[in-house]
Amino acid sequence: MSQQIKIYDVAGAAGVSLATVSRVLNHPEKVKAETRERVLKIIKEKGYKPNANARGLASKRSTTVAIVIPSISRASVAEMIEGIYDSARKYGYTIRLFITKDEEDPRDAWSEVIASSVDGILFMNDETTDTTYREIAHTPVPVVFVNNISSSDEFGSISIDYEECAYQITKEMIKRGNKKILFIDTIHKYSANELKAAGYERAMKEAGLEIDILYSTGNLNINQNDFKAYLDKKVPEVALAVRDSMAISFMNVATKKGIKVPDELQVIGFQNTRYAVLSNPTLTCVAASIYDIGSRAMSYLTEMMKDDQKKAEERESYQKKAANIIVDYDIVWRESTK
Repeated sequence: MSQQIKIYDVAGAAGVSLATVSRVLNHPEKVKAETRERVLKIIKEKGYKPNANARGLASKRSTTVAIVIPSISRASVAEMIEGIYDSARKYGYTIRLFITKDEEDPRDAWSEVIASSVDGILFMNDETTDTTYREIAHTPVPVVFVNNISSSDEFGSISIDYEECAYQITKEMIKRGNKKILFIDTIHKYSANELKAAGYERAMKEAGLEIDILYSTGNLNINQNDFKAYLDKKVPEVALAVRDSMAISFMNVATKKGIKVPDELQVIGFQNTRYAVLSNPTLTCVAASIYDIGSRAMSYLTEMMKDDQKKAEERESYQKKAANIIVDYDIVWRESTK
């Protein structure tokens, strides 16, 4: 059986964008006859079968917004989606949810979103790679990164300033007399985590202290072994972890080894998920209003969609770059620090 043909295969063969293929399928009257015939010829030759559900949705006149997320299991996702949904309901939008998997080809995931002819996209992933940025470059509809700072003015974003908050919390722990401060990062390189690491490193260098970074994974079965091996050699005064789950895992391993938290080891997370108040001791965290980030992201995307329509009407005479919106954060001090 031949491999299933995707929309980007058609676009590549026809020498057009994904958006053009989508318009040929859903709004052919908006495409030049020559281009339309070329795309239809490629579709016929390759046997491409568009998603019938996506075409049906595209024929409706209501504004449709896609939420693209890597997993619905993350603790912060539900609250953020609630903020998005409440805001979208005020505008009368239809919401479509797309869940991507780590093992999935990002082109497949993104082409499915584009083929659905949505009017805007909220990309909810605070651990975005350079590969992801390349795959979604030149998306034909407005995109807002939620809880992540976009590295391109092609996309909007709304997030806290991860580098600055990591810098400030590291400085605070140094100010409190701590010198041995560990930073726990993910093995995979994610943009938000790199910003956190940069803030930590800046504060440590300014204080003339040794930078100590431990790389591991979010998989508890694996990271517990990494944490045990680290703690067998030394015990830091403070551990900052890019994820709450990793912070709590590190804290649990330390406790099992008889290390007292927070008397001998202080632990801090960066997400303030519900797990932070369920851990024992409760976890000190960097915190922002997740609901508010979701709500404001939807409002920002609405502005971008209006701008996109204006650009379409005025053609090249309208130029406006997307901006990064930085939201405030707090440090919620709990039992894992003293």
